[in-house]
Amino acid sequence: MNITIEKIQDDILSLPDNDKLRLSKWFAQLEGELWDKEIENDFKEGGRGRDLLNQIKSDFIAGKCMR
Repeated sequence: MNITIEKIQDDILSLPDNDKLRLSKWFAQLEGELWDKEIENDFKEGGRGRDLLNQIKSDFIAGKCMR
């Protein structure tokens, strides 16, 4: 089954407005979940943001940060 982005876009445009709104809300929720997962992965042990997080913690403990 070959479905193109263009076909999906055309199908979405043909939906009634209330269905487009439902789809939009669902997609926004999905984006939020994906973003949360990406942030979680970035800052877990071995993640690409872990070194930055450790540096921030170290700076805070050393009194280099202001509240």
